[in-house]
Amino acid sequence: MWYKNAFRRIVIDMHIPDWDERFLSEFDPQNYVAMLKRAHAQSIVLYAQSHIGLFNYPTKVGVMHRGLKGRDIFGELVELCHQNNIAAVAYTSLIFDRWASTNHPEWRVKLMDGSDAEAKGRFGLCCPNSPYRDYAAKWAEELLSRYPVDGIRFDMTFWPAICYCPHCRERFAREVGGPLPEVINWEDPTWVAFQRKREEWLADFAGLMTATARRARPEASVEHQASTYNFDWKFGVAEKLVPHNDFLQGDFYGDALQGSFVRKLLYNLSPNLPYGFETSAAVTLGNHTNIKSKDLLYAKACAAVAGQGAMIYIDAIDPVGTLNPRVYDRIGSVLSDTMRYDPYCGGEMAQDVAVYFSLCSKYNPADNGKTPLDPNLAGRFPHTESLLNACAALITHHIPFGVVTKKDLNHLSRHRILVLPNVLMMDDDEVKAIRQYVADGGNLYVSKGASLLTETGRRQPDFMLGDVFGVRYQGETREKFTFAAPEPGFDSLMPEFSKKYPLGLEESQVIVSARDNARVLAKIVLPYTDPADVTRFASIHSNPPGIPTDYPSLVMHSYGKGNVIYSAASLEGAEYARPVFINILKLFQQPYSFEADAPASVEVTLFQQADQNRLIINLLNFQKDLPNIPVDGIKVRVRVPGMTPGELALLPEGSEVIYSYWTDVVEFESPRLETFCMFSLEYTPKLSC
Repeated sequence: MWYKNAFRRIVIDMHIPDWDERFLSEFDPQNYVAMLKRAHAQSIVLYAQSHIGLFNYPTKVGVMHRGLKGRDIFGELVELCHQNNIAAVAYTSLIFDRWASTNHPEWRVKLMDGSDAEAKGRFGLCCPNSPYRDYAAKWAEELLSRYPVDGIRFDMTFWPAICYCPHCRERFAREVGGPLPEVINWEDPTWVAFQRKREEWLADFAGLMTATARRARPEASVEHQASTYNFDWKFGVAEKLVPHNDFLQGDFYGDALQGSFVRKLLYNLSPNLPYGFETSAAVTLGNHTNIKSKDLLYAKACAAVAGQGAMIYIDAIDPVGTLNPRVYDRIGSVLSDTMRYDPYCGGEMAQDVAVYFSLCSKYNPADNGKTPLDPNLAGRFPHTESLLNACAALITHHIPFGVVTKKDLNHLSRHRILVLPNVLMMDDDEVKAIRQYVADGGNLYVSKGASLLTETGRRQPDFMLGDVFGVRYQGETREKFTFAAPEPGFDSLMPEFSKKYPLGLEESQVIVSARDNARVLAKIVLPYTDPADVTRFASIHSNPPGIPTDYPSLVMHSYGKGNVIYSAASLEGAEYARPVFINILKLFQQPYSFEADAPASVEVTLFQQADQNRLIINLLNFQKDLPNIPVDGIKVRVRVPGMTPGELALLPEGSEVIYSYWTDVVEFESPRLETFCMFSLEYTPKLSC
């Protein structure tokens, strides 16, 4: 498939209406392709249709863009791209369709009060449960039957709002029974059933579009927008959507932490590799003329290389149909450097620690009792925040990790440590897989209420995995500010804290009792008074510790051949507690695949290319303020059990790097790191006796 070797890709947005006769009047396919070549692009996402809902080719199903005057620019571009060895992927927009919504108001997404979800925005929003689905399938069949594209991108495959249209109401009544629930309650099976149906209905619509595409052009790849897997529950995106893709790609605009998280998520979640990591060339999608600095574009591209992903840059065409050459010069100067690393892509990523992402836990229990129209719905989500901060701790302490989901339940044994960061819901498959993982010798860190609430919204009287965790559930502290004090013998976990001055946590803790064979590492300390009581306090500005308890805050337990550490608080979610979280993981005494003496801004990744008997080691320096301050003296230690190390080289030049070797460890010092360095360590497998 084309995408397996396309590491440099371009998208040129063409969401252009046709109310002005000048729009797209200056479009030049020859110049368009010249810009792609200027940027060293190996593939392009060509707009066959857009959020506007108009088509860039003569269509018998929909309506063609009036400014094109019948000219088939899409067909011209496909042919020109193929003549220049550029893969052509058709862009189409699902659900976001202004033309369809305007001409078929009965297809619109409706809010709970009956109003249109699109009322305050530029987008027309169509419900995938309405007859719109049949219209979309017809134009997909027409498009793919007519043009020899290499693939198709279905953009915007997510719920833009919680839809209460007649089509959703009827389908819920038919499949579940009763009216659609109107009060959020994650412990109400009816509300949760609605959310699970939203996920199922979205996947069903994606399945319809994918099946249509594969019938019409079996050789073409199919992808649906994947940037929303990490978005909250309202978008309705879950693992059910994954099988309808050949690979995953998504556009992301956040910082280095968000980028690292999503690249590791897509690496494991994508059906095929490489996944696509996409961002805008402009400073924001809404800023048409201001281009990101070369330093930022380069850091993003190097991050994609370090994560074995394809880099995708987005530009937006001028309404008249022209392109800004400066954009392609800047992209080209970046990609001309990173393309030198193409021959070294591939391999298995070192993921000693797996951070578990529960796609059914992307909500906040604080919303219980509110309606979907409540303007005060939570903007923060406990599980996602804990997960991201756990990832940040692992990055800054240079520990090999990956992000896993339900898709990986059958492969947990490849990870030495599994982290369950404040997982709010779990199903039987997860419970069974995690129990087996620990019994077989896996190490588990788990926080707060994992396995208390089923994926259907049914609260259990005790942890479903309580015998594995080594604790029994008793309740939760009323206090929303609590402390954890180390027990004697475990002061090294919290070297800056003690019983008198325990670790402060800006959250409640789960009250548990330890089972007979469990060891309590820390106990809960409460403030003198409940912080919610504004009339009675010990200090007006803070809530000092004042009430020691016998309730465990940290518990260590052996189960089968494995070990578990349970935390009554999601301390992995507190930035100031990152060193404590890392110290807790050290209790598992697992040697990591690599270590590094480097600043927190430097991320290390390692890939084993067993077919070529080499390891690829990447160092990425991605500082908050760019350009980067260069870093000298970084020392890296790589474990090479079962291998006899050979030449260590700095890529792509191939210059030799001197290293030390002892007891299955290779140590070397990196040359000055400005943004990115890649190393290749050749090895010979040792013969087993």
